[in-house]
Parts: sequence; C-alpha cells; structure tokens
Amino acid sequence: MSKSKRLVYVSEDLLKEVMEVARSEGKSLGTYVEESLELALSAKRVGYSPKEASELLEVMHANRILGGAFVPLDVFNHLVRAAYKSGGKRLKERWYESGMLHGKYLKERFKNPIEVFKSFLEAARWDLNEVEVKKEGEIVKVRCFSTILTKEGTETLLKYVEGALHSMGYETLKADHIKGMIILEFKR
Repeated sequence: MSKSKRLVYVSEDLLKEVMEVARSEGKSLGTYVEESLELALSAKRVGYSPKEASELLEVMHANRILGGAFVPLDVFNHLVRAAYKSGGKRLKERWYESGMLHGKYLKERFKNPIEVFKSFLEAARWDLNEVEVKKEGEIVKVRCFSTILTKEGTETLLKYVEGALHSMGYETLKADHIKGMIILEFKR
C-alpha cells in the first residue's frame, strides 16, 4: 500500500465530533479516520453501503435491547408450528404484543420509525425475499413475501406488523395474506 497522503475536505462540525470520539478512544484523528474508512470498505465488500451497515447495526442493537434472539430457521418453524397447534390465537396475540413493544420503541428512538421498521423486517429472521414499506402521506403500505415462510409464520408476522404499526399511531385499513405473503395498509 502506498504511504502517500491526500488532503480531504470535511465539514468542521463533523471533524470536531470525530476528534472527540478519536480522543475518547485514545487514537489519533488520522488513525480513527483510516479505521473508519477501512470499515466502510469492509461493509461494501459484503454488499452494504456505509449507511446500510450503520442502519443494520442500529436495528441489531434495537433487536438486542428488545430481547430478540437468532434461532435456526428449522427450530423456529418447529416451535411456531407446535405453539400454533396448542394455542394459535394466543401465539398471534403474543406476536401482536411484541410488535406493539417494538413499534413503540422504534417510534421513541428513531426520527423515521417506518424506515427503521422496514430495515428491522429485512434484518429479522423471517427470511423474507422482499420487504416493501412505503409511506405516502398518512398511508403506510407494507408488503412482505417469502418463498419459505410457513402458514403459521405468515399469520404471526402479520400480527407482529400490525402491532408495530398500531403502536406507531396507525390503524389497519387492509389486511390480506396467503402463505408466504402479507399485504397491509395503514392510515394515521
């Protein structure tokens, strides 16, 4: 690697903040900036922009705070099926309650909770092939699709999403689902 240096212009406010963080970690400004750039490139190599990597990290942090756990998909599906057989209604209520908690947290913690919720769905272990969350004025449209989501998983995901959006102040206008797909519409 070349040891030559380049001058890069950075806003003074950002530079002050970075200097404080570098100092708090006992690093020089140059070292901190180089490490940060290396991490941004590392994120890019695995398919994330620095912004996407930061959002994913925030979502993972929120998931941890909210008691989320990563479980192998086969185990998760087995547990959901077993719980569904013995009390499907209660299981859906629990997912709704969990959605309420998550939505309330996201609303209080983030400036744009709808966008963060979309990232949350993408990062969560629902193994969704597509997640679409669109906010158009007072309307929020949610569409999730998965080729491997079970019937029980689809129904519990629907209740989770409803709970999250309800706690953000939205009411359900439309709720439609079939195995592997949910289509929801909400209004504030």
